Amino acid sequence: MPARFTAYLPDQAAPTRLLEDDRSYRIGRADDCELVIDHPSISRQHAELAAAPDGWQLRDSGSKNGVRVDGERTAAAHLGASAWFTIGDVYCSLETLDAIAATRQRADEQRRRATSRQLSARFTQAPEIGALLAQALDAVLELSGLERGFVLYADSGAPLRVRARRGLDAADLAGTGFNGSAAAVERALGARQCVVCCDTDTAPWLGLRPSVRLGGIRAIVCVPLQADAAALGLVYADSRKPGPAITELDLELIRYAADQAAAALVAHRLNDAIAGLLQQAAAAGLDAPRWDELRA
Repeated sequence: MPARFTAYLPDQAAPTRLLEDDRSYRIGRADDCELVIDHPSISRQHAELAAAPDGWQLRDSGSKNGVRVDGERTAAAHLGASAWFTIGDVYCSLETLDAIAATRQRADEQRRRATSRQLSARFTQAPEIGALLAQALDAVLELSGLERGFVLYADSGAPLRVRARRGLDAADLAGTGFNGSAAAVERALGARQCVVCCDTDTAPWLGLRPSVRLGGIRAIVCVPLQADAAALGLVYADSRKPGPAITELDLELIRYAADQAAAALVAHRLNDAIAGLLQQAAAAGLDAPRWDELRA
């Protein structure tokens, strides 16, 4: 039977794959593995999953840190309809699906991709930057399944400041009173890369932070808003409630939405700049149609 495989990484999106029952899947860090898990405890060619008549077979491929099922290291094990196991230090799950459930999952993935495109299409319709930033935040919250968040944005030459928020008030975001994760924000802005943490309890660089512990934060996503090499801002989202892992598909859709939002921000900036030039031209008595042609 088909199966759904998920690897739960502490500070990365969770790789989730629908496995077909007519093939085998290599698990490891190597790019040529069918199930790539980027974690230092996992060998390049770590293990293999293959369909069996009444479930799936898990085999160690001679890895350094081994495979454990029910806490016991094993060279091979049969996995039933629903199983938890460890590849290196990474917890994984395998859930067999009937044909209807497998078809439903494929359809759900397509639906979520369509939702991401629909949410992103609205960005070009935003009347001004504030509305656009609020739409970007709402899109990230919907796609991630997290419960609250904010957007940092910097007008040209100005410092970053909060321009939209959901589930947070001004006091929540003020100085030392901030009960989100400043460390995640700093890392995302510094590296200009998405920061994802599915479970802060298993990520020491976050879980030990006072703001995270006191705020009871369980999951975090930070996604920069970038245009080429320029960082325009950042969308932050978190949740204090346990929930499903943020998957690689979730992150792909969040990145797509952020890229579309950044492109729309650049367009708004250009339009604002052109509008300013038109005003200057009118004040100087220049021929307005010439400026309209330049704007077009």
